Amino acid sequence: MARILFLAPADLGEAVLATGPLGALIQPGDALSVVCASPLREFYRAAPGLEAMHVFDKGAPWLDLALERIGSPADCLLDLRGASLAHIIRARRRLTRPVADGRQHLVDHWSTLAGSERPLAPRLWIDAQARDAAAAVAAGASALIVLAAGGATDSKRWPAERFAAVARRLAGGPLAQAEILVLGAGARDAAVGRAIVNSLDADGIAARNLGGELDLLAAAALLERATLCIGNDNALTHIAAAAGTATLTLFGPTDERMRAPYGPRARTLRAMPLEELAATQDTHAAINALSIDAVEAAALEILHAGGLR
Repeated sequence: MARILFLAPADLGEAVLATGPLGALIQPGDALSVVCASPLREFYRAAPGLEAMHVFDKGAPWLDLALERIGSPADCLLDLRGASLAHIIRARRRLTRPVADGRQHLVDHWSTLAGSERPLAPRLWIDAQARDAAAAVAAGASALIVLAAGGATDSKRWPAERFAAVARRLAGGPLAQAEILVLGAGARDAAVGRAIVNSLDADGIAARNLGGELDLLAAAALLERATLCIGNDNALTHIAAAAGTATLTLFGPTDERMRAPYGPRARTLRAMPLEELAATQDTHAAINALSIDAVEAAALEILHAGGLR
């Protein structure tokens, strides 16, 4: 039995991408300890071999972990957080996040770190509790459009009224029977969800704002059921892509070449090249340049590729 210590990335989307390399390292009978921020506590709770969870939001438990490992060093330390003090934790084998060169997706970068010659796609470990929560939300729905309209910063959020406009068009066309759900990753996304639902309700289109009602693992179980997910660069679009759901992610100031959601039916969309964005000095310009028509067309293209006519 190997004892694996995993330092999860601070970024929630990257934490989803990290599940591929992590899963490849864990063998039957291994014991896993995870160090992560609090929103990821539930996301990783069903990971194989999970023995301990160290959660922090401010500061970090490096000294505590170092003391804990004095007598029993980890057999493998996977540090995808890039923690400056992680070197004080004893481990027989260390896999430390390398400096990204900007030319390679993080999945490829980290798969190489884990010793794989092929990309290690993200994976979801979903338990019965999460699936029960998702089933309660999606009960009776024949199709689901999930809008993941939140984001860590305003510059990563496509305007709420444009999300509502695309949902309005899809609900009036190829997905006329679909239920529209707005899903958030926390309190920061609540206002965006309310704005979208209020806009759709004004036109008589039923929609529900789930906000942060579901934890990330229950959200994963719901996204498994979705017909289509449209969202910004956030944890939920990464989860949807990993679930194999038709996923369209809208990119603004972040680089999709390195951190696009990774999955068999995932697509990204941007309207302004990053080089042009750098010249404008306006971090909101790229996300605002995406038009409603372009997002609708890209969403329809993904659906048609999956056989929807």
